Amino acid sequence: MIQPFQKKMIASMPKAENHIHIEGSIPLYLALELAEKNHVKLPCDTAQGLRQWIKDTKGTYGLNGFMYCNRKINSVCIHEEDYEAVVMELAKQAKVQNIIYQELFLDYPLNEERGIPIEVVMDGYITAKKRAIDELGVELVYIAGLDRTLPSEQCVNFVKKLEKYLDYVDGLGMDCEEKGHPCRKHVESYRLAEDMGLFLTAHAGEDAGVQDGYRNIWDALELLHVKRIDHGCQTVKDPNLVRYLAEHKILCTICPTANVGSRNVESFETHPAMEMLRRGIPCSINSDNPPCSDNLNENYEKAVDLMGFTEQELIDMARNAFKFSIKGDKYLPLFDRWKSEQGL
Repeated sequence: MIQPFQKKMIASMPKAENHIHIEGSIPLYLALELAEKNHVKLPCDTAQGLRQWIKDTKGTYGLNGFMYCNRKINSVCIHEEDYEAVVMELAKQAKVQNIIYQELFLDYPLNEERGIPIEVVMDGYITAKKRAIDELGVELVYIAGLDRTLPSEQCVNFVKKLEKYLDYVDGLGMDCEEKGHPCRKHVESYRLAEDMGLFLTAHAGEDAGVQDGYRNIWDALELLHVKRIDHGCQTVKDPNLVRYLAEHKILCTICPTANVGSRNVESFETHPAMEMLRRGIPCSINSDNPPCSDNLNENYEKAVDLMGFTEQELIDMARNAFKFSIKGDKYLPLFDRWKSEQGL
C-alpha cells in the first residue's frame, strides 16, 4: 500500500507530462457547461453519470468504445472560446498537480469531421497556450495528432495545414483505433512532417487486439522515423525490439490507468512497464485522457501502489519525462534541485 510520505513526494515533485489528449481530457463539468451553452445533447446530465457511461463503454468495447465516447464529448466544443476554455482548465489542473511542462495532443480531425474550421480550433488553443505560461507558469507544447483511421490523403492535407502554425505546434503524432490501421499507412504524412522539422511520435503497440502489434512499433521506428513510442505495451513480445529501444534511448510514454481501462492490459499488476524500464527502455508515466483515466498524480500513485515501482524508479521516470521531452529538458536543473532538497 502506498504510504502518506510517498503521496506527498509525488505531489511535491515538479513534473512533466508527455502524453495527454486535449479532446479526450475535457473536464466533465466543463463538458456539461459547454453542452448547455451550445445546445448539444450528451448521454447523461451529470459528471458522475458521464464518468460511469465512459467506464462502462470502455469496459465493454475497449479502445474503440473509448473513441466513441471521446467523439461524443468533444462535440460540445464549437466556438473558439470553447477550445480556449478546455485547454485553460487542463492547464489549471496541471498547476494543481505541480506539472510545469505538458505536451498536449491536439486531435483536430475529430473537430474537422464536424465541420469546425482549423482556424477556430487553433486560435483557441494558441490563446490558451499563451495564457497558461503567463498566468499559471505552465508551459504547454502541442503535438498534432493524426487520426490513423482516416484515408492517407486526408492526413497529408492535415499536415499541410499545420505549416502556418509551426510557431505553435512542435510535433506530429498518430492515434485513434490501431486495429486495421497500421503505421505504414501514413508514411507520406510523416515524411512531410519530418521535412517541416516537427518532432515525430506515434501510438503503436497499444491495442492488445492487434496481432503481432510489436511489428507496428518497428514500422513506426523504421518507416515513420519516430523519436518516441506512445504506449508501446506490446514491446516486450520482441526481445530485439526491447534491445533496440533501450540502446537508442527511445522513450515509451506509459499510461497505466488508460491501458487497464481500455482492456489493452489485463491489470496494473501485469502491466509490462516495469519489465520495459528494468530492461533499459526509458519510460515516463502519463495520464492520457483524464478524467477518464485518472490524472497524472493518480497514475504515479498507482505505479507505486499497484505496479510495484520503487521510489527511485518513480523519480527516474519523472526525470525521463523532462529529459526525453520535446522542449522540456531546460527544466532538468530545477528537477534535480528538488531531488537534492528531498535528499533523494
